[in-house]
Amino acid sequence: MFAWSLAIRNLRRRRLRTALTASGIVVGISMMFILLSLVSGMEAQTRSMIRALGGADITVSNSTSFRGGMGGGGPFGALPSPSTLDASIAEVISGIPGVYAVSPQFSFSGSISGRRITIYGIEPASYEIVTGGLNIVEGRFLAENSNGEIIVGNALMEFLNLTLGQTVSLSAGQGGKERTFNIIGVFETGMVFQEYAAYITLADAQDITGEYGVVTQILVKCEDPSIVSDVASLILSTVPGVRVTTPTAVIQQASQTLNTLTMFFATIGLVALFAGSFGVVNTMIMSVTERTREIGVLKAIGAKNHQIMKVFLAESLLIGLIGGGVGVAAGGILAYLFPMLTSGLFSVGASPFGMRNAGLSGRAISNIRLATPAITPTNIAICFSLGALVGILAGLYPAWRASRMKPVEALRHV
Repeated sequence: MFAWSLAIRNLRRRRLRTALTASGIVVGISMMFILLSLVSGMEAQTRSMIRALGGADITVSNSTSFRGGMGGGGPFGALPSPSTLDASIAEVISGIPGVYAVSPQFSFSGSISGRRITIYGIEPASYEIVTGGLNIVEGRFLAENSNGEIIVGNALMEFLNLTLGQTVSLSAGQGGKERTFNIIGVFETGMVFQEYAAYITLADAQDITGEYGVVTQILVKCEDPSIVSDVASLILSTVPGVRVTTPTAVIQQASQTLNTLTMFFATIGLVALFAGSFGVVNTMIMSVTERTREIGVLKAIGAKNHQIMKVFLAESLLIGLIGGGVGVAAGGILAYLFPMLTSGLFSVGASPFGMRNAGLSGRAISNIRLATPAITPTNIAICFSLGALVGILAGLYPAWRASRMKPVEALRHV
């Protein structure tokens, strides 16, 4: 208590110097806090963007890729069909830790007006959550009650000279039914070959093929892009007889970019803190020099070397704590002002092929803002601790120097 009370009294006696010294740490800590908050915001929003735009993180299918063809009749004859999975597997996968959402899908080879195409049967609600939906350029997306409704690719619409609202006959080939569907929407992907396809509800797909209770793929979205590999391994160990595929390149690139940004910004903040620590060292050395006679008196009345050292370390620690606290507060305010002052600097445009955000009514996404800060308890603790650490480290040499003074020589000092 003696060391702390003496340290507080000495800092109060030199308030202006204390404030100026702490300001060096404030600048470094506030800069560090701003950068860490921006990185955290970028990380959170990038994950959200990947979740909304990047499609499924994992595609689960039968380990046996294809089974026998579903019949010819189309211009390409009999085509092999994907092997199926029990639809109940989707519920099992949804319970695996790290899984954000799942969407079952049934794909098969069908024909519209004699043109053999791929038909995808989906659950509209879960499909939008997992993949972000389709880039609808005309009409609307499927709903849960969209029985007898179909969405057709733009290239196929032009090839068959179809129009929105037109009724078409969809055939599933040998062993399947032939039903009429009303075209309610048109999608684009940016790649023509992907637009020779159509989407209907999962219930309609199972009905027209006569394969109830089964799916061909289960699309999985993870809570965090960085845990995709772990979740994929859990799926393989939990569900036998399945195969998983992941877009690892995209995920690794996103994680690598975020890690690079974190290291870059953290380095800038540490450089600023390092510069601020010189101010603490300078102040503490000046304090030791000015208080040489006081140190001599303390030693003459019995103060030990470690007690003298504690007094000066307590002062430097208090300066670090003050700088850390004020720096976190200032950084928290500036973190929200910084994106306004640099409008557009941290924004990117995005228009992924065939994908859209479910809340944008089918329009391509543009100008996605990545600079919204995220103030987390972890960042607050890191910056506050760094302020205290800088204060202690900067005060070590001055405190040691003060503790090594000889009482007789210190008392002679005027």
